[in-house]
Amino acid sequence: MDDAQGTLARLPERAFWPQVRWQAGIFGAYFGQFVKTRLAYRMDFLVDTLGVLASIGIQLAVLTTLFSKVSALQGWSFEQVLFIYGFSLVPLGLFNLVSVNLYGFSDAYIIEGKFDRVLLRPVNPLAQVLCESFNISGLNEIALGLVVTVWAGIRLGLQPGALDVLALLVLAPTAALVYLGVFLAITAVSFWFEDRMGIAPPVYNVIRFSRYPLTIYSLPVRILLTFVLPFAWVAYYPATWFVGGADLKFVAALTPLVGLVVFGGAVLVWRRGVRNYTSTGT
Repeated sequence: MDDAQGTLARLPERAFWPQVRWQAGIFGAYFGQFVKTRLAYRMDFLVDTLGVLASIGIQLAVLTTLFSKVSALQGWSFEQVLFIYGFSLVPLGLFNLVSVNLYGFSDAYIIEGKFDRVLLRPVNPLAQVLCESFNISGLNEIALGLVVTVWAGIRLGLQPGALDVLALLVLAPTAALVYLGVFLAITAVSFWFEDRMGIAPPVYNVIRFSRYPLTIYSLPVRILLTFVLPFAWVAYYPATWFVGGADLKFVAALTPLVGLVVFGGAVLVWRRGVRNYTSTGT
């Protein structure tokens, strides 16, 4: 498939920034059309929204019940844990917004041959896969996460300055790159192994452990969430910029680097998988 990727999917000859604007316009059109189709079925959209709110509401109720019995969790107050939990929803929402096609990639794109069509278009194949469909419930998670984070911050008496606002604007999107990188790497494995069951669902369930302070877990779990499935860099580590004290701000500041490394590594695996791809012939 080298020829398909190199010839059929070659981007128009443009300078870098004009090319970025050109592709951004295409993806904006993708998103606009998707929103229109979703709003055409408003009851489905409402049901999805209520489902997200109910799920998060149940988890918040569990937290509230837990802290009604104890005053702190390994030294973390209810408001601090709530802040980390709320922060975790923002990168999760950003990730969920664009990741819907990763879960069914093996079936829809490889086994059924849909990836052939992707390679025929003069737009980056990965960007097409991410932007052909969206999960609008991700917007609900982002909005609710910001509300919870702000409320917890007020309860903690935080007084964010301009640097803190900038940190939030940088840490949340780059933390989402960790999620995207992990699941993109898992998706890219489909180029070699056509796995209909997939390993993404059990890995996705591990995300729940990353929504709480890492220090409440045993050492093996900390290592798992920091280096193997680095989901601690999505919530705990970046959130410590705000609630972890000055000594942890340096660690939190490493989040953009971790996000870029994880996502960049996954893109390399993806590109190698694309070179390995062979058409179904259908």
